[in-house]
Amino acid sequence: MKPVSLVGLVVTAAAVGGLVATNPDPVAYEDYALKQASAYFNDELCDQLPQPIADLFQQQCIELIQTGQPQLQALIRDRTHRLNLGVFSIYKTALEVPEISGLPAYRVETLAIAGQFITYKAEGQPQP
Repeated sequence: MKPVSLVGLVVTAAAVGGLVATNPDPVAYEDYALKQASAYFNDELCDQLPQPIADLFQQQCIELIQTGQPQLQALIRDRTHRLNLGVFSIYKTALEVPEISGLPAYRVETLAIAGQFITYKAEGQPQP
């Protein structure tokens, strides 16, 4: 084997090994998804309240989201499927609460690679 080929093989093996070692695990994804969901709900729900209601309830809305984080984290954990491909993972989360009609359902897909998360698909759908 030529020295150049051997060096290329070693570099490739090291790169693949590095990606495998830094492929984020489900606990890291839960933390990421919880932060993203909380920020989304704060921005889209609490910050979008009509002015008279916002004056009265905006702080309570934020506190409600913070108080509900353990339940939201459990929902994320229970409704997430991980496709682990070694060097990276794809997480698919379906956030919905069928017991409460009228709440939208959210579908989120996230790429996890090299210790990072990249959400490439997020869509909300009304529940029947």
